[in-house]
Amino acid sequence: MIAIVSCTHPPDDERIYHKQIQTLIEKGFFIRYYTRTNYDLDLTGTSIVHNNFNEKISVKVFIDKVFNELVRLEDITFVQIHETALLPLLKKVKLRFSHIKTIYDIHENMEALYRTFSKRIKPIKEALIYLRKYQESQYLMHVDQIILANVPISDNPYAESDVPITIVENFPELKRLNLNLNSMFHDISIVYHGHLAPERGIKDLIEAIHHIKTIHADVRLSLIGTFRTKEFNYKISNMINELSLKDNINIIPQVPHHEIWEILQKHLIGVIPFRKTPLTEENTPTKLFEMMASGLEIVASDVPPIRNFVVDTIHWSVPGDSHSIADGILNAFSQINNSLNISKNQSLIKQRYNWEKRKNLYCSLFNSK
Repeated sequence: MIAIVSCTHPPDDERIYHKQIQTLIEKGFFIRYYTRTNYDLDLTGTSIVHNNFNEKISVKVFIDKVFNELVRLEDITFVQIHETALLPLLKKVKLRFSHIKTIYDIHENMEALYRTFSKRIKPIKEALIYLRKYQESQYLMHVDQIILANVPISDNPYAESDVPITIVENFPELKRLNLNLNSMFHDISIVYHGHLAPERGIKDLIEAIHHIKTIHADVRLSLIGTFRTKEFNYKISNMINELSLKDNINIIPQVPHHEIWEILQKHLIGVIPFRKTPLTEENTPTKLFEMMASGLEIVASDVPPIRNFVVDTIHWSVPGDSHSIADGILNAFSQINNSLNISKNQSLIKQRYNWEKRKNLYCSLFNSK
């Protein structure tokens, strides 16, 4: 029996639930799934028992509750966590049950994350990163396996640890390939899907739509996702009003993963307008592969994690440059009826960047202790 534990992700998280858990169930494993969220969602089924705890409880209390659950279960053989904050759980498990294999799944480069979002001055920020890294290292002695969701672009922060490292990217399933492409569109329909935050280049994208509107008045953009802060939501809403783009931009709250595919396929062009930050220079955007599978022309900021997977099959833009984003979108639209990019990108998904290519690698981590 495998215990999967998360304290911040929604229960039906695309990577955790739709890919990893479903793959393990498909391979015949039974899952105990523990989450800490405000979602009213019970995913208990034939091969899974899901226990969700209210987000109001602290992570420490959550860890204690999950550990107490695990203690009474005699047939747990693996425990996989999805957040750094849950490392104390692996320590408690390992000290009590040395035979249980512990797995630490790291979704993002944490040092890059802190360097991007910390508001502290650089010396203090770096000192805190060093402290966090030291504290994490003290828990790694209780970890049997590390999973990285991203290929390290610069230095691998875990290279000096003695823990085996496996890279399991968050590629889409082959069933998501859109094979019914329809390029008979007359308007420029653009989609952005992901967090709505400053480092994602959302303001630059809106300015780009303003530039394009002077040429194509019917340009339309769908922004799909959750605003990171209320303040940024307010700024973007004001910006849309001030630039007279209310009829051109539609903001869609975050939708369940299984619904996003139909929405993506109703657009012509997908845009990843990231600014250059420590985070965007390290983490690979899952949305890149979703757009490739959906059959969209793609405009993306020229940052290393994206270039690591595609070279000549998308339209590059300069990070933080709204005119460059606008030019990329216009170029993509001009080629929409005579483009090899889409077929090449879908071939890359079929041949290399799909979850089926990662299933066996992921499951192999649970085949031996």
